Order: sequence, then structure tokens, then C-alpha cells
Amino acid sequence: DGKIATYSGLSKWITGEKAREHVQNLRHRYKAIMAGIGTVLADDPLLTCRIEGGVNPIRIICDTHLKLPLESQIVKTAKEVPTIVAVSERYRETAQSEALPETEKVSIEEKIGKYEENGIEILYVAEKNGHIDLNDLMQKLGERSIDSILLEGGGILNWSALESGIVNKVYAYIAPKLFGGANAKTPIEGMGTDSPAHAVMLGNSKVTKLGDDFLIESDVVNT
Repeated sequence: DGKIATYSGLSKWITGEKAREHVQNLRHRYKAIMAGIGTVLADDPLLTCRIEGGVNPIRIICDTHLKLPLESQIVKTAKEVPTIVAVSERYRETAQSEALPETEKVSIEEKIGKYEENGIEILYVAEKNGHIDLNDLMQKLGERSIDSILLEGGGILNWSALESGIVNKVYAYIAPKLFGGANAKTPIEGMGTDSPAHAVMLGNSKVTKLGDDFLIESDVVNT
């Protein structure tokens, strides 16, 4: 029924081992992997490639106001796995604001310093509608020769990515389980479209059976 977690927030495990192994192979293939701060706060993921001989993708966290916990697995492993945290330029402007009390200004600078000490690269990006401007982020990542990204975001980031036109392909893993729940999380949230005629269209679809699950791979037609 399209849910990515139960109403209580539990999501391990929806799909079986073969489907999860397929995801790990994608992490090996793509140059980077991207998630939002909501996913990190909810799941505390590693976002690494867990197959023998696999290559870890560069981790990119969209974190508009720098809420990434210093005790998270992402921060703790940043010296071993290259990690970029995309932060709003307005956050930096706040930290440098002359109107900000000196004590608060120092605390923000110290906070940023602690991330950098742990191996995190802070990347300042333009803000759009209160969130990271994903088009600006893609431009900046492209300048770093990051030419492919696997987006493993929650519903809000997934919608923002589709709305921004940066998505080329969708991997949909479907398990034979029905969760229900009006408040259970779905893959795409945000505002959504106002009409079926305005839906994001997918094409060139291919269906693969992975154990008891199915994978539908599709190209995004109208980005």
C-alpha cells in the first residue's frame, strides 16, 4: 500500500534480503548518496555500502539549519567515509550577523568547528522555501565532480527533489505487506500534485522479482 513505515515509525524490515542487497549494490555504483536530516534523526543510518569489496558513496546530508547530532553514526564515521552536510547560506549569515549576541555567535562557530574536526565538510547552499535549494546544491556538487547521486530520502525530500526536476530515475521496491495507517509515512509527501494530469510521469519501466519483493525501475519523463 505504498507505506515506508508503520504508523509507529518502524520500518525494519519491509523488504527481504535480496531487495536490500540490491540497494547495497546501488550504493556501490553511485558516486554519492543523499538523505535529509529527518531521515538521519529518525533512523541514525550509516549510509554506507555493506557488500564485500564495495565502495562507500560520498554521503550528502541536507540539513538546512545544521541539526545533525554530533553523536550520530554519520558524524562518528565521517573521517572514514567522506561526508558533506548541505547547510543554508542563511545559517552562515546568522552566525556572522553583527546583531547576534557575541556568546551566541561564538557558540555557532564552535558548533561548526566540531563538525569539521570530525571530518564533516560543511557546504553552504542557497535556500528556497525554507529548505535547501536542490538545484543550487546539484550545481555545487557537480563542481566537485559528483556526477551521480542515489537519493534515499524521506517523503519531504523526495517530493522536493521531484519538484526541483533533479530526478532522472526511480527505484520502487514493493513488498507483499499491507501496513495501512492514515499517518504512516509514504515515499512522497510534500504538497503533491493537484490533478492526475499534473503527475510526475514515469516511463521505460522494468519489473524485477527479488525474492518475495518486486523492483520497478522507471525513468522520469517530465522532470
